[in-house]
Amino acid sequence: MPEFLSPGVYIEEVLFSSRPIQGVSTSTAGFVAVTGHGPLLGPLTGFADFERVATPNLGINLPLAVRGFFENGGQRCFVSQIAATDPLESGLAALDQQAISVVCCPDDPTIHNAAAVIAADCDKRKDRICILQSPRPVIPVATHRPPVRSSYAAYYYPWITVASLQGPSTVTIPPCGHLAGVYVQTDTARGVWVAPTDIPLAGVTALSQNLTASESDALNSLGIDVIRSFPAQGIRVWGARTTGQDSDYKYIPLRRLMIFVEQFISRGTQWAVFEPNSPALGAAVCSSIQNFLVSLWKSGAFQGSTEQEAVFVRCDRATMTQNDIDNGRLVLMVGVAPLRPAEFVFIQITIQTQRPAIPSAH
Repeated sequence: MPEFLSPGVYIEEVLFSSRPIQGVSTSTAGFVAVTGHGPLLGPLTGFADFERVATPNLGINLPLAVRGFFENGGQRCFVSQIAATDPLESGLAALDQQAISVVCCPDDPTIHNAAAVIAADCDKRKDRICILQSPRPVIPVATHRPPVRSSYAAYYYPWITVASLQGPSTVTIPPCGHLAGVYVQTDTARGVWVAPTDIPLAGVTALSQNLTASESDALNSLGIDVIRSFPAQGIRVWGARTTGQDSDYKYIPLRRLMIFVEQFISRGTQWAVFEPNSPALGAAVCSSIQNFLVSLWKSGAFQGSTEQEAVFVRCDRATMTQNDIDNGRLVLMVGVAPLRPAEFVFIQITIQTQRPAIPSAH
């Protein structure tokens, strides 16, 4: 602050600077497991953490799911423990205060209506996606359907065979923990906007059902993401669709990208809540959001050869009325051009046939 020595009117320019939007991690998974009443475990940053804090007799699915999570790229997780008689909602509620990006229940085949409950929780919260799995290791392809329709749910089939914790024997379990690890692996290596698919599953030795290409196509068209075994390529995740019927959110990376953007903007603009609702505030908020979205575009999250084609942010008289301003509502319009997975790659091949001989001139 400069020193003012005599009475008078002094003018000092002060910039209304926008604050950068800080990203939050998408690497945290939440597990809900039927273990008996117990405290929330976590954050766990490795399987050794889980072994150190877990109580005995946790069943088969949870320990193997957590191990598979970290084997496949998982970095951080929480485990909510419920008793068999507890409502699943109570286990999900225990994760409410954690920045969970993916939630799953390794024991959901044993819980009545588990898929509907988990998907409904994600639909309501809109800040995470759930990984669901088939209730049995083998289901006839002709009658197989997703248990729910939600763009916040991904449903996988079949189950996977992994090494047991007791030695050389194997056990067949639902795949959600391993898949949650693949999500984190993809986010870390390439970005949340990239499909978590065509990735080999570490620690998986076999599948409960080997699907053919035509069976895989049939299931994918219904919103069932398959796990397939390919000769010389291993066992891979082969599908990246949600179970939702909205074509705009048919794909997992698109839904997760929009969750990512919405959550970052919501958290990154909290500073503006009690500022005067003026054009300067609107410009500052727009600037911080624009900078955030442009950084994502430069990382490959959006289509467009220019910033203007990829994103736009508006906050002016076109987005809010005088009534909005008088009632303290700052209304912004944000648009992005997200990428979609190239599920079907068409290659046209032209075979140049032998040209007819040109008669020689006589």
